[in-house]
Amino acid sequence: MGRGRRPGARPSGRDLPGQPEIIGAVQAETDPRDVVVQAAGSLPGDLHKLWRVRDPLGYHVEYAFSCMGYEIAGGLGAKRGLLDDRDDRDVVVMVGDGSYLMLHTELVTAVAEGLKIVVVIVQNDGYASIGNLSDTVGSERFGTRYRMYDRAARNFQGDTPVPVDLAANARSYGLDVIEVPPGPTVIADLRDAVRRAKASHRTTVVHVASDPLVAAPDGEGWWDVPVAAVSTIPSTQEARTRYEQQVEAQRSLLGRPTDEGEHA
Repeated sequence: MGRGRRPGARPSGRDLPGQPEIIGAVQAETDPRDVVVQAAGSLPGDLHKLWRVRDPLGYHVEYAFSCMGYEIAGGLGAKRGLLDDRDDRDVVVMVGDGSYLMLHTELVTAVAEGLKIVVVIVQNDGYASIGNLSDTVGSERFGTRYRMYDRAARNFQGDTPVPVDLAANARSYGLDVIEVPPGPTVIADLRDAVRRAKASHRTTVVHVASDPLVAAPDGEGWWDVPVAAVSTIPSTQEARTRYEQQVEAQRSLLGRPTDEGEHA
């Protein structure tokens, strides 16, 4: 096991692992006192369910406002605070490609100041969290994938991906970058990449591709997001029916309903 690490679950063998499996692989190679930093997308919810915190300072995750772009800047702040306290533990930033595109330039600060953090970019070619929400309201993940503009259809729903290379972007800042290629050994390769990044004295970016359709275990909660009451799209009509059924199951949490349907 070494330094208190967890063995992780048996790899699925998928060429493109789901985010839950990536989380497990990253944690398996972190030390108990390491700090994970995250802030937006589907990662906060997945980390809340799957990451096992082993130190009072080990979990730095923002939930309330889904602050896309906070992750790298927040990771640098966490690292500075630790160094001021003469604490040399590692800071591991997990960030989706959507959030990375919001504020990746703080990596320049890491280079300029010689700060060492580990950044794991989970590349799913789009917005996984909002894509899943779009699915639940019957909108079929519209506009949530990185695709080239289809002039005939006048949308971004085609099959041609946007040719943006985030690993090359990170490398252009003068960082060490480890690209984990898709394939049946991707989880073992990811674990090796995290080990190498932790052993380095420089900021290292680990880039791994994932399947946005592989979800974490259900949290058994319900998000009250109204669905369009009028639509010509069958999936939206079905989602509206489900929504109306779910609303019927709602119960008051504070006070008790009066005869007029208001809270006392």
